[in-house]
Amino acid sequence: MVTALRPMARFAPAIDSVEAATAYLREGTAIDLIFLDIHLSDGHAFDLFASIDVPCPVIFTTAYDQYAVKAFEVNSIDYLLKPMTQERVEKALTKFDQLSASRKPDEAYLARLQKLLSGTKTYKQSFLIPYKDKLLPVPVKDFAWFEIRQGVVSGNKFDGTVHLLEERSLDELANLIDPGQFFRANRQFLINRAALKEVVQYFNGKLLLKMSPAPSEKVIISREKVTLFKSWVTA
Repeated sequence: MVTALRPMARFAPAIDSVEAATAYLREGTAIDLIFLDIHLSDGHAFDLFASIDVPCPVIFTTAYDQYAVKAFEVNSIDYLLKPMTQERVEKALTKFDQLSASRKPDEAYLARLQKLLSGTKTYKQSFLIPYKDKLLPVPVKDFAWFEIRQGVVSGNKFDGTVHLLEERSLDELANLIDPGQFFRANRQFLINRAALKEVVQYFNGKLLLKMSPAPSEKVIISREKVTLFKSWVTA
């Protein structure tokens, strides 16, 4: 939560989900600036941009740096890594003041950021899986999907075997593996592109994913996430 650094500032209610944020913005309330966390309770912040035209600049706040370039492809004017200092927030607000007339991202900053991040981000290539009294390396690409049940994250391999993982959430896991190869389909599933065999139109604008091997439960893409999913598939 951002403290009131400017005495005259008026703040909208804190919102923690894509669904609630979409509904709030559709009301047409005049907003000058949004502080937006990457991870919301029902998905990623980018789902918001896929479901509605966000009418104002955004300052992203997150503990992870791998979304920085993607953030600047939307309405972002700055990207604050947690933990944030008051000085850093003030600098972001100063940038907002400077850019508010044109409301354009700082292209020079984006270019520097892309150069800085290119080649520096590495993703987990394998997991160490306990087996008897050993730890066996299993390549990430061997997993068809990951899922979470009752707070336990597991990986399901293409050969049908299932392994419990140390990661405590799919959000945590998603930050470790290549987003070009794996997609957060919904709260329960994180899927491998190689396991996707067919996409079926589902009711209410949703999509049903046919995968091989097939999970025991349906893998559904919500209507709000359809645009983001299609962009991922065709990238």
